[in-house]
Amino acid sequence: MMNARELLARSIAAPAILDDIADGDDLRESGLNSGEMVLVVMHLEEEIRRALDDEEITSVTTIAAIDDLLRTAGPADATTGSGG
Repeated sequence: MMNARELLARSIAAPAILDDIADGDDLRESGLNSGEMVLVVMHLEEEIRRALDDEEITSVTTIAAIDDLLRTAGPADATTGSGG
C-alpha cells in the first residue's frame, strides 16, 4: 500500500512542492488547488477500495490525515457494514 506522499505525488501537477510541505501543513494553504484535492480523494478511494464518507472527505486536509486514512481505512473491506 502506498503512503500519503506517494498518493499526493500521483495527484498533483508539481509533486516537487511536497518537499516543502510538513505532514501537518494544510494542503490547500500549501498550494494545492481544488482540482488536485479532488484527485487526491479519488486516488485515496481507489487505494482503499471504497468510497469515502463526507466526514472522511472533509478530513483530507494534511499529509498526516491522508496517512491516517490509508492506515485505518485500507484493508477494512470485511468490516464495511450496511450500505449507504
